[in-house]
Amino acid sequence: DMAHGVHPNYPEKYQVNFRPALHKGPVLKHNANQRYTTDSISATKIRKLAEQNDIPIQEFAVRNDSPCGSTIGPMLSARTGIKTVDMGVPQLSMHSIRELCGANDVTHQIDLFTAYFAKFRL
Repeated sequence: DMAHGVHPNYPEKYQVNFRPALHKGPVLKHNANQRYTTDSISATKIRKLAEQNDIPIQEFAVRNDSPCGSTIGPMLSARTGIKTVDMGVPQLSMHSIRELCGANDVTHQIDLFTAYFAKFRL
């Protein structure tokens, strides 16, 4: 999936400590109302994997006074029982005709996936 990168014209719309920036690495997405599947266990595993492989990770949480979209993650996790995490590359202007993201972030995301599957154990 993708993640909302902080828009330079509207930084006040983001939590102070949860402002994903382009070219700063993949984003773990959190939501207290379970609009995303990330929980403390899945987030910790991803953070640890990223740290072990020198991959930068950012965090995102929607402000309490802002609406939040969702992903198919919560439904898939509930139906399968598989531990999941919602994450993505930060992107500006999501759902507009001029979306953009940082090329470095795509590389970091691929590196994270590669490390995950290299170390995956049943």
